[in-house]
Amino acid sequence: MRLRSLTAGHADALRQFGARVGADAMVVGPISIVNARKDFGNLAIGKRTHIGSEVFFDLAERITVEDGATISMRAVIITHFDAGRSTLAESRGRQEGPVVIGANAYIGAAAVILHGVTIGEGALVAAGAVVSKDVPPGAVVTKPGIRVIDRSDA
Repeated sequence: MRLRSLTAGHADALRQFGARVGADAMVVGPISIVNARKDFGNLAIGKRTHIGSEVFFDLAERITVEDGATISMRAVIITHFDAGRSTLAESRGRQEGPVVIGANAYIGAAAVILHGVTIGEGALVAAGAVVSKDVPPGAVVTKPGIRVIDRSDA
């Protein structure tokens, strides 16, 4: 009971800063949020979701976590790339894109989801995977990249 009230408190705090957080969402803190402009309006978390501890959200662009999705501890959701002052900045520039975690998808611990990626409904991203391309519904992604090893027809 105590854990439930604590996680409800994190969800309420996100709401107070402008995030949309659905009913029965469990946010296990602490979490990190960077690049929020005035508020957390670029963050939408659906109903019956689970956000693990130490998850990192980059709110330069919109992040949508649909109903029933799970983001495990220490996962990183990045919505932009900026090479700063390096020589890459001239050739790559700044790249941005929203991230969508589909309904009932699972993001494993310490996985990294890069800008512009959509994780399909019911997909599974393994712990430690780095995802730079869209993941089809029901797919399973392992590290080190976006290699689909199994797909169920959902």
